[in-house]
Amino acid sequence: MAQAESLLHGLKREAVQVDKKIESLLDRLVETENPRVIAAYEKRLSKLETDKLVLAEKQQNGVKPAHSFDDLFELATNFLANPWKLWESGQLTLKRTVLRLAFSERIAYCRNEGLRTPKTTLPFKVLEGLHMAKCEVAERQGFEPWEPVKAQRFSRPPHSTTLAPLRNIGRSRQRGGN
Repeated sequence: MAQAESLLHGLKREAVQVDKKIESLLDRLVETENPRVIAAYEKRLSKLETDKLVLAEKQQNGVKPAHSFDDLFELATNFLANPWKLWESGQLTLKRTVLRLAFSERIAYCRNEGLRTPKTTLPFKVLEGLHMAKCEVAERQGFEPWEPVKAQRFSRPPHSTTLAPLRNIGRSRQRGGN
């Protein structure tokens, strides 16, 4: 939007300059008596008038962005979600674009150590901060000193919590009694 506004201001300045040129040519035309010079001035005036009309039409129509904000936002979020898709396309220009958008500086290479850790751009730093937020979780072994637990086997069934008279009723029913 800022570019569109600056372009509109540029069109207005250009229209003012064309008006000044037209006025100066008209002043010269009035003072000239040579028919060839008059014809040249008239030709130049007609060209400036058409330029002025074109500039006025551009100002009236306004400068519209090539794409809407929603389209550009969707494109940017898709890139941030998975830059590998764009890289995988195989086009050299897209690969260069990915490098420029993802890294703030050129990727450094050291002969002895190989590729150096690159500096990423702000969007990727923010995403990394969200993804790698400092989370402290209990260790796998827990808080107490770790000792292996031995499996235990019960030799008798666990004690029933049902009252004895009710247990006897349940057993008699299983045997076929009342």
